[in-house]
Amino acid sequence: MRRTVRAMTRLQWLALLLLVGCSRGPSKPTEAPVTVCTKVGQSCEFAPGKLGLCIELEKNGKPALACQSQH
Repeated sequence: MRRTVRAMTRLQWLALLLLVGCSRGPSKPTEAPVTVCTKVGQSCEFAPGKLGLCIELEKNGKPALACQSQH
């Protein structure tokens, strides 16, 4: 009887961890990719059908934003 109670407790903990402990994974972006970067970290369209990420770089000695390919 005692072994059955321990086994049930372990199974219950396992079930609880599997149901609660697993995340749904990364969420999808809520905004569509931009064509012109306005802030660092935005998703942007690098080329038709290809996603990029807005980064800050230096252009002519001044900070500028640009869309960089993710691949």
